[in-house]
Amino acid sequence: MDRLLTTKELADLLRINEKKVYQLVREAGVPHVRIAGKWLFPRDHLLRWIDERVEREKDVFIVGSDDILLGRLLASYSQGNFPQSLGFYSAVGSLKGLDALSRRKAHACCVHLLDVESGEYNLPFIKRYASGHEWVVVNLWHRRQGLIVRRGNPLGIKGMGDIARKGARFINRNEGSGTRVLIEYLLREEGVEAQEIKGFGSEVSTHMEVALKVLLGEADVGMGIEYVTHLLPLDFVPLREERFDLVIPKELWHTKAIGNFLSLVTPLKIKELFPRLPGYSFRETGKVILE
Repeated sequence: MDRLLTTKELADLLRINEKKVYQLVREAGVPHVRIAGKWLFPRDHLLRWIDERVEREKDVFIVGSDDILLGRLLASYSQGNFPQSLGFYSAVGSLKGLDALSRRKAHACCVHLLDVESGEYNLPFIKRYASGHEWVVVNLWHRRQGLIVRRGNPLGIKGMGDIARKGARFINRNEGSGTRVLIEYLLREEGVEAQEIKGFGSEVSTHMEVALKVLLGEADVGMGIEYVTHLLPLDFVPLREERFDLVIPKELWHTKAIGNFLSLVTPLKIKELFPRLPGYSFRETGKVILE
């Protein structure tokens, strides 16, 4: 049976606010039912509708890694800068995103994947999934990843090894995410086995979920981007800066939808829209990494 989503669940799925959901119902004909005065949305039917609705010359559908700034930028794309277009974003993780892109299920994919053999970000994975495809890679930004801890860092955690030694409760990220790849790399680097980490099997899908688990006392520490610790009363232990790229099929590179979205991906435009973005660097934003 097709699961019914509430307005809030649909807003979370599409990374838009709830008011935008009502706009989509009125203007775009989103599949829905009304039960006891409440709007409900059949999930499977809705996903098929999105797949059919997305117009390659008008709307943009991005999959891949979770990133708060990207979600805000896509909201700006459809709510303010290009109101006749829709921006869809599904944070399924970098690896699942590349797989979806290779199967032509999305217009673009955002990734941050550390290749443990070469120490290089993204390109080794992109080349692996791009077999038979021509893809363009554009840098969106760099961002700091590290450990999210409670204010004052009461356990004095400075690295993955401390999590094991101090018996801290860890909240993990989902398999296939770039953050999970980084976590497993750092564990190997410090000679720590996954089973030594309390809570390694507890997973969430976003940086904000990690931060909320720590804030609510359900975990002592998790891996995430610095920016979330400026949105919530938490502290941050920096471990690595990573390159966050957007992968686009060459056949879509010059389409109106992609061109409109990329017009927002400049340091000046991003800072104009969002003046305070601690933990992000825009030194290569908009640079074509691979063509």
